[in-house]
Amino acid sequence: MLGIAARPVRAAAQAPRDTAAAMTLYRRAATKFAAAKTIRARFEQTLISPMSKAPRLSRGEMMQRPPQRFAFRFTDPAGDAVVSDGEALWVYLPSTAKGQVLKLPRELGGAFDVVARLLANPGDRNQVQVAPDADIIGNEKVSVYDLTPRAAGAPFQKARVWIGSDALVRQIEVEEPGGLRRRLRFTDMRLGVTLPKRAFVFVVPDSVRIVDQAALMGVPARRP
Repeated sequence: MLGIAARPVRAAAQAPRDTAAAMTLYRRAATKFAAAKTIRARFEQTLISPMSKAPRLSRGEMMQRPPQRFAFRFTDPAGDAVVSDGEALWVYLPSTAKGQVLKLPRELGGAFDVVARLLANPGDRNQVQVAPDADIIGNEKVSVYDLTPRAAGAPFQKARVWIGSDALVRQIEVEEPGGLRRRLRFTDMRLGVTLPKRAFVFVVPDSVRIVDQAALMGVPARRP
């Protein structure tokens, strides 16, 4: 009986230490990304629609200068881009919507500005819980966290974040209010690197029509 009773005691004592270490890693990541002037990484995106259920894959490069500028430029499908230049959000997807680019209020970029949003103010903006089991991405063991927004109006209903031992994000998955699931896996992520001067400039291609949703929504233009 003593042997049987001893095992649960040791397991119960071990769990808080593991959880505490995992939360320490999460806070390290939050601090690291909050201090980062720039972020650059390659990404692979998987979109799963509640309507089709068939995953849609894409790849490209992400560059970010928090809190208002980011660019997702796709290599597959080539030419697609989502860019926030600090004033507006440009969504150019010639692979599915030829001949037009959407110009949206920059605030609508929350679905893409996920890294900064998920890690900002841990425990304040989102409720963070350590997932029961770690995961393997590539050959690396990573810690996994489940997030739930504390306030209404967040760009996601729930999220999961995978973080490596170096406190860099390896993968994120969010479920958006409409049910769309978006998974972003990052490789070669670097913080504080020099970015191209025109990283966050979107140039409207010739013969492409601008659909100015910001104007239709009555959003006033911002002064430079």
